[in-house]
This record gives sequence, C-alpha cells and structure tokens, in this order.
Amino acid sequence: MPLVPGEVSNGEFVPSLPSARDRAIVAEILNRAEGLARRQATSRRQFLQSASGVALSLAVFDACASDRASKGVAGSSSTSRGGTFAVPDPADAPACASVLGDGGEFIVDMHTHHVMPSGPWRQSAPGTVSMIRDLVPAGCAAPDEFECLDRTHYVHDLFLASDTTVAMLTDVPNSGPIDAPMPFADAVGTSDFALDLAHGGVHRVLSQSVLAPNFAPIGTTLDIMDAQVAGGRVGAFKAYTAWGPNGRGYDLTDPAVGLPMVQRAHDLGVKVFCAHKGLPLQRFDLSHNSPEDLVAVAAMFPDMQFVVFHSGFERGVNEGPYDPARATRGTNSLIAALDRHAIPPNANVWCELGTTWREVLSSPDQAAHVLGKLLSRVGEDRVLWGTDAIWYGSPQPQIMAFRAFEITPEYQARYGYPALTPELKLKVFGLNAARLLGLDPAAAYCAPDDPLAAAKPAVADLHASGMVDPWRARGPLTRRDVFRVFRN
Repeated sequence: MPLVPGEVSNGEFVPSLPSARDRAIVAEILNRAEGLARRQATSRRQFLQSASGVALSLAVFDACASDRASKGVAGSSSTSRGGTFAVPDPADAPACASVLGDGGEFIVDMHTHHVMPSGPWRQSAPGTVSMIRDLVPAGCAAPDEFECLDRTHYVHDLFLASDTTVAMLTDVPNSGPIDAPMPFADAVGTSDFALDLAHGGVHRVLSQSVLAPNFAPIGTTLDIMDAQVAGGRVGAFKAYTAWGPNGRGYDLTDPAVGLPMVQRAHDLGVKVFCAHKGLPLQRFDLSHNSPEDLVAVAAMFPDMQFVVFHSGFERGVNEGPYDPARATRGTNSLIAALDRHAIPPNANVWCELGTTWREVLSSPDQAAHVLGKLLSRVGEDRVLWGTDAIWYGSPQPQIMAFRAFEITPEYQARYGYPALTPELKLKVFGLNAARLLGLDPAAAYCAPDDPLAAAKPAVADLHASGMVDPWRARGPLTRRDVFRVFRN
C-alpha cells in the first residue's frame, strides 16, 4: 500500500499498535482495490501503486474520519469536518493521474536520508548497523544489502519515482564522521553524483552538516565547521540536542556547548540552522527535545534563520486547536515558545513537515489542525516541505496526498486557519524553501536535455509494468518491524 494508515515508523522509533480503525481502513482499501484492479486488468499491487490507488486510499481515509469525536480532540464533533481529500473517483484513472500527478510544482524536500554502505560506521557503530540493516527492503538482491539504501536508490526514489526538484540530504544522530552513516563529505559526494548524472546544470542535492558538540571539546566542533564551510558546500547546519553521551542532551542556549556553535555558524555566514525537535527517538533525552531553546536563540540571532525539524510534533499527542493550557507537547509547544519569546509569524523561525505530515495524513482532522496551526502562527511563508525519504521509500504518495488535501471552510472560520489554496501549496512545496536557501525556482533543475529528466518516462514504464516497485518503503514501518530491529 502506498500509504499505511495510523502510526508508522521511519525506523527510529517504535510505533503504536494499529487501532481497530486502522485495521478497518486497510481492509476496506484492499477490498475495494481488488474489484478496481480487475476492472483495469491489473494486479491489486499495481493498482495500489498508481494514482488511482492513492486516490482510493485517500478517499477511504476521508470516509473513515467520522470517528473523530471518539479521539477526544478538543473542539471536535461527530459532524464537524476539519480536513478532507478532494480526489476523483478511483475508477477514473486519467482523472486521478491529472489531479494527483505532476503539477509542475517546484518541490524542495528539506528532509531526506540515505547511507554509505562502505563507511566506517559498519565497524564502529554496531547499534546503528543493526538499526539500518532492518531498513533494507525485502527482496534486496544486492551483494551488500546496504546497497539498497545507497545513493543510487536515493536518486531513484527522489528524482525518478517522485516529483521532487531539490532535496536537502541529512544524517541520523551520531557523534561524528566515524559513526555517521551519512558523513558530510559523502553528502557532498551524493550531491556531485546527482549532478554528474544530469551532466551538470544546477545542484539538486544540498548537503546538511549534522553537528554533535557535546561528544568532544567544543573546539573540535568549531574546527569542523570552519573546514566544512571553507569547502563551500554547507547548505545548513543541524543539531540533535536530545542526543548525547550517556543519554544526556544539551541546550542551544548553553554557553559552553550550544551558543558557541550557533555563534560560529553566524560568523561563518551560514545563516540557516536546523534542529530536530519533537518526534522523540530511541535513547533521546526528552528534557532537551523541546523547541524552547531553538526559539530562544532565534530571538538572540535575529539575522539568522532557524528551522524546527518535525515542527515539534510528537506521536501520541492528539493535535487539536491551540490551547495554552495544553502547550507543553506537540506543535503547541512550538507555538507557545514563539509566544513566550515574542516572535511573530513569518519571522526567523521556520518549521518542517518531515514525518509529521506522514503521521497525520490518515486522520484528516488532525492533519487540518497541525497544518492550520503552523500556517497561521509560524506563518504561511515559513512552513517547509519535508518527507524523511528514503526511509519511507519514494515521497511521491506524500506529495500526492498534499496536493489533494484541503482545510474545510468550517475549520477556517472556527479556528482562523487559512485555506489551502494552490498558491499556498506552492509555497509549502518549495517556494518558501527557495527563499530560505536562496534557490532559483526558474533554474534549469530539470532541463529537457537533463538525462535524469529524460529517464523518468522509461522508469515510469518499469513501475507501471510491475517490474520495479515504485514506492517501496526502505524502513521498518510497523511495530513488529521495529522490534525485529531491537532483537537483532
């Protein structure tokens, strides 16, 4: 299935068990897909992995949203509608392809991953090796199984199996290059690899440097930053403040660890600083996972731009309308921090949707609250697209779902949420990121003579034939899958 309902993992956390509603949705999608596939003379698998299959999934999510009152979301009722997917009849394949397919948007994915199979982490980080081994998709036929998570599969998932234009490549939590599955130097290599495949032009992969200032003397981190910036390829810096030795994190406001790092980024001219906030991962220090410190340094450095990865979203938090009395977790914690530090909408704090959108899209009302709060409070010019690909496989199903999603007039009137107009979706998909990163949406990222662009039709034929799974997840999605990681 292109979009499994309920909570699914990106390989870094244990999802909850599927609810009775989730199981009912899966059964309904599979049952309807069986008949539709026969009418289109194709297999159920191939039908589900098409625009019609995505339309079917979204239509069932929409139809099954009537149990919202049982979720205990403040301000909800069994008759209110907050979010909805405007999709054609799944039996109408041309209409589904037209509505959900490539609309020519400039799409910048701020949050993507892959690994370097031959890196030193294979020897120095056995825990990471165990985790990433179970990200390998079933049926991987490569001599080294980690090759199925390498840069070639990354290019396939991002640029051949999705409509993504530009991607920011990041890494998982680590202590430095020795145990990093995606060291910064190799991220630069992937950027060059994609550029070479396209025979030059404009870089479609941007390199993000993940810093770990609490694993060594701060001078070590500052020297690393100096060297990386001197190479001219740092798209942004990123921190995992809840990650650290002996399970202890740090604050960006810490004068011994966090502030020197932010100050050095400022002095080096790298004005985009990102931090993972929310989405607690295994072995995270939750006392250092709040957006509070990032918002605080944003107030201290008004000429820098700070991006809240995951937007503070937390699994297990039902996202209703903003309530100051319930503002210690989830996206509410980000909004409360903005209020405490008097940072207005569309200022120097941005938020990113990686895994957040994927987690809420099968609950349309919760998705409306998440997007509505972020767009109205962080600002319509400050919400950034991200998907956590390639752990979920190609981001195309997430892109298609966002194209179809709407916030209802009822929620717009009741909570002051904006309408998800085509113009606003263009901002979220990429125009906001273009402003943040200094990108030119009109540049020749996908020129007619670009071999990557030229290859897309042939690859699409392979997908349609069933010879290649277009959107195969590259991570353990289910609770059972993640526990298998831990057993290993």
